[in-house]
Amino acid sequence: MKDAYEMMTLDDLTPDMQILEEMIGLDVLRNILRHYGGLTFYIPKITRFDSLIKKYIRQFPDKSRKQLARELNVSEQYLKKYRR
Repeated sequence: MKDAYEMMTLDDLTPDMQILEEMIGLDVLRNILRHYGGLTFYIPKITRFDSLIKKYIRQFPDKSRKQLARELNVSEQYLKKYRR
């Protein structure tokens, strides 16, 4: 037997859910809604992942601060706290 989520189509989605659907697909979105519907999630920017930024900087030691800032979508000023 189908549940209500199986009947869901793109026309049923709110604009923010449509953005997610474009990235992850309708089946995955249905499962997220089925299991986590009603919960609120905060999706942080990359600046909340210090260890990832440090790892990325170490991985590319030859890149300038300007290049790294562009790739990480942060400011050069922000990267100064991660002195090499």
